[in-house]
Amino acid sequence: MFNFGYDVGVFSGLQAMEPFKKRFGKCDSHGTCSIPSYLSSVMNSTPYLGKLLGTWVAAPLAERFGRKKSLLFVAVCSIIGTILQISATTAAQFTVGRITCYFMTGICMLMIPSYLAETAPQELRGLIGGQIQIQIMFSQVIANLINNGTKQLATDACWMIPLGIQFVMPAILIAAYPFLVESPRWLISRGDTDAASTALRKLRKNTAPSTLAAELNLMLHARTNDGKGAWSEVFSGPNKRRTGIAILGMLCQQLSGQIFTSQYGVLFYQHQGYANSFALGICYTTLQLSTALSASLLVDHTGRRPLLLLGGLAQASALYLVGGLGTVTAPTRAEKDALVAGLMLFGVFFGLTWAPLSYTTMAEAPARRVAEKSAMLANSISIACAFAISFSVPYLVDEEYAGLGARVGFLYGSTTVFVTGAVWCFVPEMKGRALEELDALFERGVSTRGFESAVVRVDGGAGGDVEERKVGKVVVEEAERA
Repeated sequence: MFNFGYDVGVFSGLQAMEPFKKRFGKCDSHGTCSIPSYLSSVMNSTPYLGKLLGTWVAAPLAERFGRKKSLLFVAVCSIIGTILQISATTAAQFTVGRITCYFMTGICMLMIPSYLAETAPQELRGLIGGQIQIQIMFSQVIANLINNGTKQLATDACWMIPLGIQFVMPAILIAAYPFLVESPRWLISRGDTDAASTALRKLRKNTAPSTLAAELNLMLHARTNDGKGAWSEVFSGPNKRRTGIAILGMLCQQLSGQIFTSQYGVLFYQHQGYANSFALGICYTTLQLSTALSASLLVDHTGRRPLLLLGGLAQASALYLVGGLGTVTAPTRAEKDALVAGLMLFGVFFGLTWAPLSYTTMAEAPARRVAEKSAMLANSISIACAFAISFSVPYLVDEEYAGLGARVGFLYGSTTVFVTGAVWCFVPEMKGRALEELDALFERGVSTRGFESAVVRVDGGAGGDVEERKVGKVVVEEAERA
């Protein structure tokens, strides 16, 4: 996920670099070069097609070969995409390189949240799942810092150096491959109980043997870990509700307008007359990183639902502020500063709430039997939405087309309010619950607001003691496996 965030951050800055514009853009008779709106739209949006393809490939790849081997494939794809970009002499080749890198991202966005959810202890699942967004934001900060350091170079090195950093993380992943641990739940789905037990011991090194045995027993007796379900199961019974929640979680990211602030932020600051647009980009991503770090500590204490709801309202308020200031015909410097502050506030609230929790929701909501397929569908819809937004932003903002400028905040503020209302209605609180316990709650049809107070009683099926977990009034009695 590091390279995905890094690519977004790097390309946002590359579009404002003169050698990059000279190489891939159009120059007028005075020698002034720029990336035309249509080309900017294509270069920013078409990589999402690669991301969509990666999402479709991820489910069968992860189901057949497992999470560990799939990560090795991801590293190779990232290296190939980076080579294509650095060696590009045309916008077409550069875009193909970005498509290849986004293909890798599509696989990661489906597989990594599921991998983390399946391997993390339930009490730390939110904290560990939040590391996805932390990596994305950390990589964007690094990208902006490197862009700021190379922007003054008069040669193609100014954009080649930032791109070359994308070789680092795949190299680290390949070196660390022998030490990665396969998902115990995936191993159980393949019928390899002994390997699952070994993997669980590696993941829970300091855990008492009795606790490990209880966790493995719960995995073994859960129907949802017993093989992989067909596509028909994604839309049947309680899974239809669960898939809808996963889709909603991912739509939270795209409909918030974060594409406008992340992909076009530096250019927007330039158009507002700020000479320090790269520094503002660094400030924006640094704020998001700090809030993502805070979110990883808060999510398992405050829960998912309160952060999603409060974050949605706060983001909408910031976007409406930006939109309102965009209506001023001849803004003063103070009004422009307030507009930038509104964008920064949006970044803070987004990084604290919807950015990390979208991945957590997508990982927790689906049933394990159809986790990859549900996540693939959620990501596919999210990517289609991201493609449409990324393609349309230049036409909405630029003066030669719709000319909305900062008034685009009204549009994204309204979509944010709509999605926040949907979260209130449909997304339950899932903190502190084993994935198998969530299966029981959804199967019994517990209401959205009934999740938090419910109690599930899990019987290991061997006729021994009953372990109670404070997760609902639902009683799950596991029959001993034949």
